[in-house]
Amino acid sequence: MNSSILTPRRIFIAVAILALLLMLRECFKNRGSKVAAPDQVIVRFDAAASNLNPILATQGSDIYACARIFQTLGDLYPSSESLQPTLIKKIPTARPVSSGPHAGQLAYDFEILPEAMWDNGTPVTGKDMAFTMKLVFHPLLASKAYLSYLKDLSGIDIDPSNPKKFTVYFRQYYMLALESMCQTPILPMYHYDSANRLTNIPIEDFIDTIKLKALATDAGVKTFSDEFNQAKFTNDPASIVGSGAYKLQQMNDQGVILVKKENWWGDKIADKHPNLVAYPKRLVYKVVKDENVLENMLKKGELDIVAGSISFTKFLEMKNNDSLKTRYNFDVLPPMQYNRVLTNLTKPNLKDVKVRRALAHIIDYDHFIKNIRSGMAVRTVGPILPSKRFYAKNLKLYDFNIQKAKDLLAEAGWKDSNNDGIVDKMVDGKNVKLVIEVLVPPIRANQQYAESFTETARLAGIEIKSVETDLTAIGPLTRSGNFEIAFLGNVVMPGLTELSQKYHSKYLSPIGDNRARYINPTLDSIIDRIGAEPDDAKRDALYLDAQQILHDDLPEIFLFAPNQPIVTAKKFDAVVSPNRPGYYEHFFKLKAAN
Repeated sequence: MNSSILTPRRIFIAVAILALLLMLRECFKNRGSKVAAPDQVIVRFDAAASNLNPILATQGSDIYACARIFQTLGDLYPSSESLQPTLIKKIPTARPVSSGPHAGQLAYDFEILPEAMWDNGTPVTGKDMAFTMKLVFHPLLASKAYLSYLKDLSGIDIDPSNPKKFTVYFRQYYMLALESMCQTPILPMYHYDSANRLTNIPIEDFIDTIKLKALATDAGVKTFSDEFNQAKFTNDPASIVGSGAYKLQQMNDQGVILVKKENWWGDKIADKHPNLVAYPKRLVYKVVKDENVLENMLKKGELDIVAGSISFTKFLEMKNNDSLKTRYNFDVLPPMQYNRVLTNLTKPNLKDVKVRRALAHIIDYDHFIKNIRSGMAVRTVGPILPSKRFYAKNLKLYDFNIQKAKDLLAEAGWKDSNNDGIVDKMVDGKNVKLVIEVLVPPIRANQQYAESFTETARLAGIEIKSVETDLTAIGPLTRSGNFEIAFLGNVVMPGLTELSQKYHSKYLSPIGDNRARYINPTLDSIIDRIGAEPDDAKRDALYLDAQQILHDDLPEIFLFAPNQPIVTAKKFDAVVSPNRPGYYEHFFKLKAAN
């Protein structure tokens, strides 16, 4: 019998096999997509988010959640400290302007991706970028966090034939002008200015200082600020709108839940634009403050990412736990922040630099680093990380020296006149004891710092009163000036370091982030020159001068730059990076089954 003849039986078998193969292919296809896109990634927050308006947000948990809802023109990719495009086709370079109203200035030409659109189906355009800049410069909004970086902005021209093309002008060179423009979150004009109160006001009116004063009294501008500050734009899922892959589903003091948008525009081109990748269907941010609770949740598999405030003692303890290390990665990332004791120079006890220097000498730095941080930190003389090229490595660190502290206090007029162990002095005819209140976040490591600080301060005759204060409250208290000193960390961005917000007198809190209320005209001048200096060697020398002044004046006591512990579930292809907050949760995907 000829084996090549197709009998009905053979046809039936062939069709059955083909059907089975097709079914198996579809199963593996679906399985593969399920592996790539996890149903959810659960991230630990150490403080509750409270404001998802990205222009007004200042707290870390707010900013990190906003980053998944709102987009920027460009962003840092995990493996790089250089900008990569997000909403735009490419990162532009500076173009000198030779003619026209912006002659002698610098221009950057942008083009937004043609696919980029808002949730209502309208395109993201240069008009939205111009609207966002109006928010930054708005005289009645607390949006000044971006202002020092964009202070030299002189105009925005939108291409009339293609509103996705626009040019941004800066009066002069500024080292972070491009980065600042690229990393400012963009808001949809149609949604946040639905009444068109700012639409017909040129961006130049917000930039011009004289016209800006007039805008501050404009009824429409005032009404807009009242509307923009409404609570719905901070926590209402229906009112928080961005162009990013995720939207707000739920927000309360227990955390935040974001869900991925159906048919999000970025999915269509993510293979060509890595910053648009977004795998998880849900991002769940859970507030967990207690480390023992955190450990129990990890044991139950209830967390996928743990970063932020966690003591190294607990981190190493969990890393050595057999049941945890088989399911989680325990990584230590390089420092991207420094820890400090922030001081309020408007408070009588802290105005004298000798008192601040005395405080710097009562800190047992070795104990902080070796015992509390388990050696996972390095001392720093100022706000610039020791890994930076322009770090002032030749400055002498303040040491733990009680006698030096006593001598400095005596020079400032503080002596223990009644032998009760606390130094005192006559102020306005009254005998006043040196008692200082410190705000301490309810995190074990910070509590240990405060305990040590209190004990060693007593040796020098200073009484320290610790006030445990939630992270969500420390921000408003320090910005309003209702504090004396506080234990705080400060995140430092990759690349060049911007000092204006923290130390320039133009940005005294609450207008800016100079919460120490520190004023030094010489430093102001140096900071201005740093930003305007294109030559690396000359800029580095200015950085050294700035660090010398901060080291001498001590508006804050610089402690150390801590390594970043991070825990990630092994079931994921996890994307971690020294860039804060240490993880890119939207890039997480499940590992393929072996």
